Amino acid sequence: MSFLKKFFADYNKVEKSFIISVISVVFFVSCEYAIVRPASTSIFLATFTSKSFPVCWILAVPLNLFFVYIYNKFLPKLGCLKTFFLFVLLIIFFNNLTALFVGKFPYIIFFQFIFKDVYIVFAFKQTWSMIHTTINTKKAKSLYGLMFGVGGFGSVIGGLVSGFFAVTLKSHNLLLLSAPIYVLVFAIYSYALKNSKINDEDFKNLLVEGNGSSKEGFALFKKSNVLVYILLVVVFMQVSSALLDYQYNAFLETNIPNIDLRTQFTGRITSLINSISTVFQLLGGFVLIHYLGLKRAHLIVPIMLGINSLLFLAFPIFSMAVYSFVSIKSIDYSFFGIIREMLYIPLSLDEKYRAKAIIDVFAYRAAKAVASLFLISLQNIKVVNILLLVSIFSLIIYFLWSRVVVSMFKKHKEEINVQD
Repeated sequence: MSFLKKFFADYNKVEKSFIISVISVVFFVSCEYAIVRPASTSIFLATFTSKSFPVCWILAVPLNLFFVYIYNKFLPKLGCLKTFFLFVLLIIFFNNLTALFVGKFPYIIFFQFIFKDVYIVFAFKQTWSMIHTTINTKKAKSLYGLMFGVGGFGSVIGGLVSGFFAVTLKSHNLLLLSAPIYVLVFAIYSYALKNSKINDEDFKNLLVEGNGSSKEGFALFKKSNVLVYILLVVVFMQVSSALLDYQYNAFLETNIPNIDLRTQFTGRITSLINSISTVFQLLGGFVLIHYLGLKRAHLIVPIMLGINSLLFLAFPIFSMAVYSFVSIKSIDYSFFGIIREMLYIPLSLDEKYRAKAIIDVFAYRAAKAVASLFLISLQNIKVVNILLLVSIFSLIIYFLWSRVVVSMFKKHKEEINVQD
């Protein structure tokens, strides 16, 4: 309690209400995804097998581009709240539809599997864009770590739900939990928006003059080299994450063939990932960034992941695949998330919302599509050990990633407001 009193000492009443609200949103969004993701993945594997992952990721690109277009087109017209409301309705409708009809029409899981990764990114993007607009750089180091930590705790709770109730409730019924959780999320989000430094009308006026088209969002990258660097860093993380995701699920499909047992195992792994993430988040938000500085914090991520790839090459077994998967997901959901979000703080409002939407939604899925094309090409070569080549290709990515980080902080140190 004394820690919380000290933490909130520098904030007024309105700011405290805002912080508590957005932390709650992050908690429940993370919890819902940790329930839905294991169930969705398990049903998908039973219906299509892990070999269909690359095809699914490629087809996800046009869907993500469509959502980015719709988002950038209507956000300036509708504002944050109405856009978020429509998005919540879509989440509830699609997950309920899948839960009720996947038994009769199993192929519906293909579309739900794609959509779950779209809506989680949009939900977080909407929340973080509001946070970036309200919280200043000085307070971000400690606050972001707390927010990610609470989000990690929410994911632990959600993972425990799927980890201990999947066999009893059945995997598809877990999708029904999206409805009550997202109704609560919307109510809290609405309250947070009232206490933020911007409302819907102000938001519309502050955006760059124009019609809010998708082209305007993409045009921002021509004006800002910093955005290009952020895009590259995100793409490198997501390509390597997709490769290790495939590696892990290939082993999982072989070693645990039962659907509900697979959901149970994945749910417990999810809880483990998010327990580790929570520790990373609380440390990464203040201690690690404070002592390492933002530049070294960005460099340490590809270095750590490169070491893991070398370990898998030495010991290519299921337990090592699980370790590599847990490692990259833990870092992606925590430490990397914090230092990535901090790069957006000094950017303009338009860059924080529309350019961020392109990076967080479209670029994420496009990166997975790149990884998918690589995996599909390898699947057609019978003599190639795909799972070992995944680690080799990952090592190349980590090297390029490190070079981009060095270049970004060398050329744009003042623009991203770094104080090492």
